[in-house]
Amino acid sequence: MMAGKWKKLAVAGLTAGTVIAGGWMVTRGELVTEVIDGDSFKIANKTTVRLASLNAPEMGNCMATEAKEALTKKILKKRVVILHPYNDLYRRTVALVYTNGELINEYMIRNGLAVTTREAGEENAAIQAANDYARERKLGVYSPDCFQPDPPNPKCPIKGNVDDRTHEKQYLLPDCRHYSKVIIERSFGEDYFCTEAQARAAGFTKSCDPRNQ
Repeated sequence: MMAGKWKKLAVAGLTAGTVIAGGWMVTRGELVTEVIDGDSFKIANKTTVRLASLNAPEMGNCMATEAKEALTKKILKKRVVILHPYNDLYRRTVALVYTNGELINEYMIRNGLAVTTREAGEENAAIQAANDYARERKLGVYSPDCFQPDPPNPKCPIKGNVDDRTHEKQYLLPDCRHYSKVIIERSFGEDYFCTEAQARAAGFTKSCDPRNQ
């Protein structure tokens, strides 16, 4: 579908009590005035919009600059159609975003510039397929530079892992039971360390069940 065919915001799937930020009606789209990072931007009425169903790397992490540059090229100073918006726990507007009929959320994931959080509603199938495409082809955040099951430097084998749900930062030694199952995603604040002191200095705490117990 082309952007010009949408006359108002769709609200399907919104839960009771959800506030549609701004309450605006979409006719020809919202003008993007600033791109903040790889998954958020501002529109002309100063509302910050975050792309739904994905996480892009925070600035400073692997692929963060590339993600911001790609989103900037796609939408800055252009009009976008915002569908199914809702406010998250941080009072941010989260939505599916289209320009010229293209789903930007899917574009970012398909090109390895973000990973899916699987919350896209009616676009779940397309979003998941995009994530599978990037992972299978080792693009962007799934490239060997960012997605590392094994330490690039054998002398620095300590894995610094960030829990997806709690965001707790923990490190594992090679003799830990689940060590081999942990993949370091440098796009999302994880890394390898040469010593436990380095891991602790970076804010990680030890989490380890010895393999033989």
